[in-house]
Amino acid sequence: MLRTRFLLLVVVGVAGAGFGAGRFVRGSEAATQDRTALPAAAPARPAVDAPVVAPVVAPVDAPVDRPVDLPVTTTAPPPVIHATLSPGDGDVVGVGMPAVVTFDRPVAKADRPAVEARLSVTANPPAEGDWRWITATLVHWRPAVYWQPGTEVDVRSDLRGLQVGGAWGADERTVRFRIGDAHVTTVNVASHQMTVTENGRIVRVIPASTGRDRYPTANGVHLALEKSRTVTMDSATVGIPRNSPNGYYRTVAWATRLSYSGTYVHAAPWSAGAQGERNVSHGCINVSTADAQWFFNFTRRGDVVDVVNSPAPPKLADPGMADWNIPWEQWKAADTAA
Repeated sequence: MLRTRFLLLVVVGVAGAGFGAGRFVRGSEAATQDRTALPAAAPARPAVDAPVVAPVVAPVDAPVDRPVDLPVTTTAPPPVIHATLSPGDGDVVGVGMPAVVTFDRPVAKADRPAVEARLSVTANPPAEGDWRWITATLVHWRPAVYWQPGTEVDVRSDLRGLQVGGAWGADERTVRFRIGDAHVTTVNVASHQMTVTENGRIVRVIPASTGRDRYPTANGVHLALEKSRTVTMDSATVGIPRNSPNGYYRTVAWATRLSYSGTYVHAAPWSAGAQGERNVSHGCINVSTADAQWFFNFTRRGDVVDVVNSPAPPKLADPGMADWNIPWEQWKAADTAA
């Protein structure tokens, strides 16, 4: 009897499935600056370079060096959503600083409660607070009142295994920051004065010039967001031609930024005669070079700068003004973002 012998060949394929985490400023005086695995419940995601093994039966007399065509089907990994926490671990910040979580994908309104449930803020001493969505990718947690100096704050995000729309959370992160001395500055648009306090004590009164009638400085509580030794301001970025009567293109020094829309406290030697007397700026807070440098060195991120007696309302969609211009009961009841 003729018998045919067969040889079992093993074909190994590779399913490649790698994935990983994922300033020109506009505003009143626009500027440019120098400066883990998912649980079983989730859809299966192949590991990077995972071998795919399949048996192939071939007669022993067949040449084994010829290619064997074997279709291999792999599933592409689903999108992943990551969170970035701020302030940074170990930072010392001002009494107005919120805990900030930024996502690299928009979070739909229906998904936000589940996401919030994976976020936590723990303070020592304890502080009442709540989350509010500023945009679809940005959520802030602020206390009911300004932080107590010396408070230690832990912020944690754990999105692992959480489905957010068509994406899956992929990481867990924790930061700890501390609240420094209470720096609260009041800028009085009507009296053209900037009064700086530390822990309730006046440490400096600075003559200032704020936004002229056509470009008023926004009223309300602002937060110090960042500082730059120099910033180049360009009126063309806010629709004012540089060569027009109201145009400008200049580099300013000792700039402390108060809003995403471009409001700064900065040195303005060209308006020295108006400082303490009248408002001539395009929305920024003009002070002398010496005062701007002093304020730059004194201020930390999250310090409070409260603008009063201006006719222009605060811009609640601007993260620099989003936190403290909304009454507490309203803050915890809804979101700014649609």
